[in-house]
Amino acid sequence: MKTVYIAAPYRADTPEEMEKNRQAALAACEEAYRLGRLTGEMIVPITPIGNFPYLDDNKPDERERALHMGAALLSKCDELWVAGGRISEGMRLEIRAAVRLEKPVLSMGLEQEKIKEAVSDMLPLLEAKQCYATSDRRDYTGQLLILKPSALAPWAKEPENQLWIASHGFGTSPTASGRAVYAQNLFDGEKARFNRADFYGIANVNRLPDWAQKGFADYMEQQNNDESEELEP
Repeated sequence: MKTVYIAAPYRADTPEEMEKNRQAALAACEEAYRLGRLTGEMIVPITPIGNFPYLDDNKPDERERALHMGAALLSKCDELWVAGGRISEGMRLEIRAAVRLEKPVLSMGLEQEKIKEAVSDMLPLLEAKQCYATSDRRDYTGQLLILKPSALAPWAKEPENQLWIASHGFGTSPTASGRAVYAQNLFDGEKARFNRADFYGIANVNRLPDWAQKGFADYMEQQNNDESEELEP
């Protein structure tokens, strides 16, 4: 038995178009099921478009929940099949998540080159070797940290989501009993809470790729500008 995640376009300008897309996704599930019957293999097709009808894709918070729930489904599936005539932004995230999870990505009629384009700019995830040695024993306050990929949702496993500036929390200290580390993402400024064990350690900027070094340099320049403005009479 094979469990297959069907990725298909859903968002549209009108409710009628969204319903049309939902029906197309369900039809793709039926096609996958019948293909299994023809080949003698039990295929169980799953699509978040059909599984979460109670979530409104036009509401940002509910769309975010749908992405999380879809990622949970994808992690349990054996393969991802791409249906429809185009790759939406949500599908791009699903395809990239499948690649990060090392799951096969197959096409249900869409040109394979278009699927490859969705992952053509994927960057390698950051690793522990890009941190200072034994940095996990140092205080994290104000430091640039590398988050372990396991702390990210499958659809968010991108290297830019691994770089965080620690601000406070008992977990910033290597000797405190508390574990919480509050940090801000280097690139989009998002703030989140993690546990100390979620990080590899303190990044050695010289070991980071060029795009990360530039991001950190831009961040430090902005910090210096902000401090200068505060000191002005």
